[in-house]
Amino acid sequence: MIRRFKPEDAEYIINSHYKIYNKEYNYDLSFKEFIKKGLNNFIERSDTTKEEIWILEINGVPKGSIGITMVDENVAQLRWFLVEPDLRGSGFGSKLIQKAIDFCREKAYKTILLWTNNDFKAARNLYKKFGFRLTETRIQTLSNQILTEERWELSL
Repeated sequence: MIRRFKPEDAEYIINSHYKIYNKEYNYDLSFKEFIKKGLNNFIERSDTTKEEIWILEINGVPKGSIGITMVDENVAQLRWFLVEPDLRGSGFGSKLIQKAIDFCREKAYKTILLWTNNDFKAARNLYKKFGFRLTETRIQTLSNQILTEERWELSL
C-alpha cells in the first residue's frame, strides 16, 4: 500500500534514512540532521495542493518513502526516496517513483529534478528507466565524505 504522509511518519523517514545510509555508506549524524531539517521545512510550509510525501506500507509497517516538493510553479523536486533493503528488487521503488511522477503531471509541473550521488547505483538505474537524465555533477563534502553529487531531471 502506498499512502499519503501523516505527521507521525516523520520519525520513520528520518530514522530509516539515517539507519540505512549509515550502515550501507557510512554516513554520519550530519546526514540525519540534513533529512530532519528538510522534512521539518516540508511539514512547516507544505502546500499539499503542490507537494506531498508518500509512505510504502506493508502489513501496517512503513517500508519506504518518496516525496515531491515545489521548487517553483514549473519545477518539482523528488526527495526522500527510500525502499527498505528487504524489499529492494520487488518493484516497490518503481511504484513509488511512478506515484511521484503521476502527481507531478496532475499538478502541471513541467520538470522534476532530484539530487543523488553516484554511489546509489540501483536508484540511478531506476531514474534512468523513468527517463530522468543526468544534467549536472559536483564534488561535495557531505556526511564527512567526499561525494560526487548528481542532478537528474525529467521533462514532463
